[in-house]
Amino acid sequence: MTGAPNPPEGKKIAVITITRPGLVVAGKIVRDQRADLYVSERYVPNVPEDLRALSHPFDGVIKNLLPDLFARYDGLVFIMALGIVVRSIGPLIADKTRDPAVLVGDVQGKFIISVLSGHLGGANRLTQEIARSTGAIPVVTTGTDVTQNVAPDLISQEIGAELDPLDQLKRVSSAIVDGDPVLFLNQEGIPIPSLSGQLKPNIHVTDRYPDPFPSVRAAVVISRHVPSRSLPAGIEGISLIPRVYGVGIGCNRGTSTDEITAALHVLLEESRIHPKSIQAFGSIDLKADEPGILDTASRFARPLFFFSRDRLGTVNVPNPSGVVQKYVGTPAVAEPAALLALSQSSPPWKGHAVLEVEKRKSGNVTLALARWVPDPPTSNS
Repeated sequence: MTGAPNPPEGKKIAVITITRPGLVVAGKIVRDQRADLYVSERYVPNVPEDLRALSHPFDGVIKNLLPDLFARYDGLVFIMALGIVVRSIGPLIADKTRDPAVLVGDVQGKFIISVLSGHLGGANRLTQEIARSTGAIPVVTTGTDVTQNVAPDLISQEIGAELDPLDQLKRVSSAIVDGDPVLFLNQEGIPIPSLSGQLKPNIHVTDRYPDPFPSVRAAVVISRHVPSRSLPAGIEGISLIPRVYGVGIGCNRGTSTDEITAALHVLLEESRIHPKSIQAFGSIDLKADEPGILDTASRFARPLFFFSRDRLGTVNVPNPSGVVQKYVGTPAVAEPAALLALSQSSPPWKGHAVLEVEKRKSGNVTLALARWVPDPPTSNS
């Protein structure tokens, strides 16, 4: 049997049921979400014809099935009793950055419950989607959702940002839910849907570090930089680090990963650029087998793109080199590769790539940094 095509946005979803009535509800969700169906083997004869190719029979013991599903899927929808699911997933839960979305629905399709990874895993959004398509009542208990307030972890998804430190999220979210004053410091000027329009009275937004700092319980700092100063004592804080940089790499053959990463860290530290703000790496396709470049991108867990000489040559950069042209066949590598890589893997908001740090040579390595900057607002925005 073959699996289902991926649902929208590339999210892989599995729907699991162990009863005949549950199969009816599960079938509706599988069709709507283009999901895989996992069904107790005794009910395989009851699987509708149009779902046969998408179904995977199992022995009906959830705890035996779950380790594989947790590793393979972004979302798991269980049509069965909530207690069975809670007892079964407990040993597998790691943290909200890695756990899949987990939902539970009853066998009559009356309710669909967001159980795990409501924001970062997308369980709350998926719960609302399934409720709309099946007519079930969505059950979401996340505080910021229930109070219809902003949520730092949702904003991180909206703008493609890293939360740091993650263990501060619950404290800042608690302040938001409690209705206490919370400051959002958007130093990047990034368009943020959650912070547009009318906000709750306890949410305050500014684009400059305030002096004096207002009396707030918590603060969310949105910046690509390593902080130059700490928040005042007693204020709970979390940073949202937008991934806005493309790194272009040129190097001599055989340059080690350590030399490349050391040069990159020096470059970042000079401008107080946070390492987590890197979005993508780029280089010339002649270096597609260069271990140092491949391993550098792997260490940062960011995508790596390679471009042909002709493609690199189409990008106007401030520092073309006759030497590079002679030996590589294109006027530059690091600068155009940085711009192209960032454009290839841009953040999820309207903007454009600009060269922020021109090529910098250090030993066997040449680096350049491009940054994704917001498009200027239009007269209609």
